[in-house]
Amino acid sequence: MPDLPKATYRFFSWFRQGLLADLSNRGGAPSTNAGRLVYPVRLRVNEGQPIDVDVQLYGPCDVTGIDGREVIRVEPPRLMTDFEPNYFPSIEFDRPDFPWLFTPANANSKRQLRPWICLIVVKKDGATLTMDARKPLPLLECSQAELPNLEESWAWAHAQIVSSDQAPPDPSPHPALKQILTQHPERTLSRLLSPRRLDPNTAYYACLVPTFEVGLKTGFGETVTATDEQAMKPAWSVSSGTGAATSIKLPVYFHWEFRTGLEGDFESLARRIEAKPLPKTLGLRPLDISAPGWGMPSKPPGTAGTILDLEGALRTPETNPRDWPDSVRGTFQNSLRTILNIPASLNATGMPTVLGPPLYGQWYAKQEAVPATNQPPHWFRELNVDPRHRVAAGLGTVVVQQDQEQLMASAWDQLEKQKQDNLRMKRAQMAETVGGSLMKKHLASLHPAQLLQFTGPSLGVLKDLTPAAGSPSDPRRLVGHAALSGAFRRFNRPRGPLATRLGNIDQASLNIQIPPTLNRREAGTSRMFAAAILIDARRRVQLATDWAGLKANILTQLDPKTTVLTAVRETVPSAESIDITRFAPTFPQPMYEPMRDTFPDMLLPGMDQIPANSIALLQTNPSFIEAYMVGLNHEMSRELLWRGFPTDQRGTYFRQFWDGQGDLVGNSEQEREARRDIAPIATWTNESHLGSHAAQGSTEGQLVLLIRGDLLRRYPRSMVYAVEGIWSTDGTRRELGTNELYPMFRATQAPDITMLGFALTKSIVRGADTHANNGHPGWFFVLQEQPTEPRFGLDAAKTFSGTPDHWSDLSWGHLATSDDGLTQLVYVPIDGLLKNVVRDNIPWGKNSAQMAAITRQPPFRVAIHARTWLRT
Repeated sequence: MPDLPKATYRFFSWFRQGLLADLSNRGGAPSTNAGRLVYPVRLRVNEGQPIDVDVQLYGPCDVTGIDGREVIRVEPPRLMTDFEPNYFPSIEFDRPDFPWLFTPANANSKRQLRPWICLIVVKKDGATLTMDARKPLPLLECSQAELPNLEESWAWAHAQIVSSDQAPPDPSPHPALKQILTQHPERTLSRLLSPRRLDPNTAYYACLVPTFEVGLKTGFGETVTATDEQAMKPAWSVSSGTGAATSIKLPVYFHWEFRTGLEGDFESLARRIEAKPLPKTLGLRPLDISAPGWGMPSKPPGTAGTILDLEGALRTPETNPRDWPDSVRGTFQNSLRTILNIPASLNATGMPTVLGPPLYGQWYAKQEAVPATNQPPHWFRELNVDPRHRVAAGLGTVVVQQDQEQLMASAWDQLEKQKQDNLRMKRAQMAETVGGSLMKKHLASLHPAQLLQFTGPSLGVLKDLTPAAGSPSDPRRLVGHAALSGAFRRFNRPRGPLATRLGNIDQASLNIQIPPTLNRREAGTSRMFAAAILIDARRRVQLATDWAGLKANILTQLDPKTTVLTAVRETVPSAESIDITRFAPTFPQPMYEPMRDTFPDMLLPGMDQIPANSIALLQTNPSFIEAYMVGLNHEMSRELLWRGFPTDQRGTYFRQFWDGQGDLVGNSEQEREARRDIAPIATWTNESHLGSHAAQGSTEGQLVLLIRGDLLRRYPRSMVYAVEGIWSTDGTRRELGTNELYPMFRATQAPDITMLGFALTKSIVRGADTHANNGHPGWFFVLQEQPTEPRFGLDAAKTFSGTPDHWSDLSWGHLATSDDGLTQLVYVPIDGLLKNVVRDNIPWGKNSAQMAAITRQPPFRVAIHARTWLRT
């Protein structure tokens, strides 16, 4: 990861721009008229007397709706079913001044400013949200006891600016702040919080409503009188939790619904996850080969060697499949090999073609029969005579058969595009051939000086001419571009005007200097003198220039092999040559997904045995993955041939088993190649073995972090990564370092299992036992809450009353003296038990910026060393 500047969240109690900012900076009570702020303007027409005019700004009585695009995020997301009840719902706006845009007042002496809207959260059970075509806005009807205290609405609206520079504590003019506002508006927003105490397993409406009575009436479509505008009453007068159980109707500018889950936030869910022992049978399922059929010998059930352990794509570091005795193995594999080779043996004798079981990968290995024991190609033999590998390849066959129509449709689309690319290549080949012939016939035979003149128009784009362009010996500088132009070439051609006038003068021996007293007109009237100047200049070019090197350089850069390929890359950037290559369609999608959906138990056999709220370290199984991928490609080759698709059946159409979209994939082909799961099958050598063909070149399985529980299901955007450890100063402890490594792939299994793969091995992550002899400290795995989405709320209540030592320890229990008192609490009170409390130099209830800092929940992370799972 590149080092990026650390961002800082800066909260402001309120924010205004433009005319509103000017009114706010003037201080004092603003002038109002009919419930709107008034901005005084002085006008002068020509030389007349100045006229003072009061411009009325829009107020809450003028708003009948908001643009939904102004809302950039809501928390919790719409229709979420398990929101943490100890957190605050919130809504964010694109404009940093939106909550105060229509407030008809300035901040009070305490720098507090009531917003013209607020976010309320009411229980869905007992509230109704209706639409009336005769009304401008939807209507919410709920109990007044569900509403917050509007006298404290200023405390739950704030602006946010992300900056790495020191910003002022209030929104006063500041160079860095102004730069962010004008050049980086994406770093600014405004936010409304709803400090509602939520109950677990309860459905809620979150609604954006007006805070002034005139906004209420406008939203109802009622007439707003002058008296209403001047009074500017609040939309309701009840205090939080103290209103009568009477219903009230409110117009709604924006709304969504959600449901809370069980108690527990990211921190509590992360702390529940533990490294628990995994069952020894995890990753294995029995495969009975006692009665294989096809004329192969059978054995009584339970006979030694007739039950094998079939592995999946993942295995535990301790997975230990049972042995297959050599005596049983040899008999079984020889019998299977005989059956697989029957078609080839009959074909060799001229017998009619016989259809037998598939020889997986035969076109890639160029084999018609399975070789004898220990004979190459080893990977081909191992794949076809081991029933466990044949099962994996058979899974790939089934997957292709199920999706054959979609796959073939994509293949035909790719072929059409390839035909267009091939047509470009054919034209390029013709251009190269014709260009090469013209160069050889007309350019290569020219004298260097003639070549320089002929190629004059192109010299401006050629590079690395000899000598260096712009140097004193550069022919373009000595002669000038005019001397290389077409007009000059016509003037200087054999038997042209210059040659006719010079006659038989020995041009090579002529050496005339310009007299210093000769002016330009006199020089221009002398044909002989002008010719002498030109010839002398050419002679100096001849003496100062390596003509042979210059000619070779020009011809090299004009070579059609170079220029034509450059032109081709404008439309086909990945072209390495203009050769027409045999085409094979490619399918980049992760192929673990269809296998998982069709054969749920083959990703990790026995996955349901993993305990809840557990974290474990697994390994990929290269042999299984390669066998499955060969099965996919083998069956796709057969399908392409059956459909009449032009192919030699040796293309590797599928190379991606895992989903590598989460990795920071580079732009170069080399970087993308290193992240593919298998190398092209046609490149597998005869001496290689199954499981040794990863694109990364490693034969050892990659480590996979498996997490089961509610954590990543409820927080799908959480960050999971590895951090290289360092030794403490005294060499006794392993600590987090700065080298971070992010997952190369991600896989999921419903409902609550996530697997993330890392380019690490078991020996590397475990590290050395001690610091002695420069032993490596190993690696940590980190689970971290998403830091780019600030969340607000309080910790779940554990005790009641009292005050926290730090605001980071603040819980709902600090707002009440008992459990009953907390149950009766609806919204967080500003004038409650925490009034006048100061912690960490931040006072409770001073302004909304301070309240945002107090209630913001810092991202939580937990780090676990790999040695927790890897004992040896």
